[in-house]
Amino acid sequence: MKLADAVSISAPSIGSDSEVSSVSTRQEAVERRAVLAAVKELDLPELSLPNRGLNISFDRETKQSIVQVVDRDSGEVVQQIPGKEAVERARYYRQISGL
Repeated sequence: MKLADAVSISAPSIGSDSEVSSVSTRQEAVERRAVLAAVKELDLPELSLPNRGLNISFDRETKQSIVQVVDRDSGEVVQQIPGKEAVERARYYRQISGL
């Protein structure tokens, strides 16, 4: 399976379009392309299965890209980079630091 067949770049996960400037949106698009290029260089055995897909999203609150390997049949997230706990910690630390 080609990586291009398995990739789905999802919409930003936090905030509405009216809250985001066009500069921020362009930066997110550039970041998504960079993440996709980096993922293409990886040899992910999880993606070799026919029912697996890849979602790339940008979390505006933590300002980081999130890559998920997903089972297309069940919708279950098989692997997430960074992990859910790391994303939750980043959100918590941003919240308590007032950023």
